[in-house]
Amino acid sequence: MKIVLLKKLRETVAEWARTHNIETTTIEAKFSGLGAGVHVLVVARRGFENWRWAERERDLFRFISNQFNGNGDFVITRLETMTEAEYEKFEDVETPY
Repeated sequence: MKIVLLKKLRETVAEWARTHNIETTTIEAKFSGLGAGVHVLVVARRGFENWRWAERERDLFRFISNQFNGNGDFVITRLETMTEAEYEKFEDVETPY
């Protein structure tokens, strides 16, 4: 059931991206490991350049919420939308662990 839910979530994000003419390179949806928390990551080659990060994340969050219509099977605990350049900087950050 969980795998099916994550697949549907990734498909929903891909639909949102197509609607906004966003060329994605990465769409990840995975459970956080804590309860029903889900982390969503979207990296785009093109399409995010003219959006502030808060606007694109808010729009995506609303789209997901509308598609799942209050489904209580998961809670989005982390939602990240990045350009490829932003993602490369994000990958380069070293963690202190």
